[in-house]
Amino acid sequence: MSETGEKGWHRAYATRAELLREKLTEEIISGTLAPGTRLDEQEIANRFGVSRTPVREAVRHLVATGLAESQPHLGATVSGLNTARLTAYLDAATELEVACVRLAALRMDRKEHAELLDLHARMGKNLFDDPERYEELNSQFHEMIYVGSHNEVMVEIIRNLKVRLAPVYRVQLTLAQMARQSYAEHERIVAAITAGDAVAAEVAMRAHMLSSALVLERLYGSALDAQRHNQRDAGQATGDAA
Repeated sequence: MSETGEKGWHRAYATRAELLREKLTEEIISGTLAPGTRLDEQEIANRFGVSRTPVREAVRHLVATGLAESQPHLGATVSGLNTARLTAYLDAATELEVACVRLAALRMDRKEHAELLDLHARMGKNLFDDPERYEELNSQFHEMIYVGSHNEVMVEIIRNLKVRLAPVYRVQLTLAQMARQSYAEHERIVAAITAGDAVAAEVAMRAHMLSSALVLERLYGSALDAQRHNQRDAGQATGDAA
């Protein structure tokens, strides 16, 4: 194979692996692929009409980012979260968000301020009418702050972390009450950033992240309790049948 042909093959392979990675990430975040689901390379290859090589690379990336985990004798499965792990992720996310917003308050310019204000206004219009759209805009809101920090290293770290938390964040913003609270907290964050007040921005973001974490831990803890209850009932039924 010529050097040009070899480079072309690598580009095509990389593209297929990247597309598969994005698609599988979407399925995990949306819940289509539930925690514990085995990521069978042959099944995925058949479903997307590709060879197992790009599938293997995509799955390796999912394991590296924490969305999947490698199990002995099983291969890769979609990761689940226990309450301790969730708390650790939320603690890390809080500190990174606070650091980003402090820098954003100091570094965002007038153009970025205008874009942030516009986005916040659009979020208000979708608050009651379109919860799914509000969720999308919420992600854009936080992303705008990350970028506004003008620190590429922090942006990369927090993006990777938020991918791992995306499945549980989706649940929170489907609750109308939490969406309203989120928007009110955003109002204080926007005011601090546009005023260039780094201290107020830190305080507002920390309060926002902590209130979000409390809700998520409560919601996720309830889900884990229900899962354990169902497993216990299933085990008792099996014992009774025996």
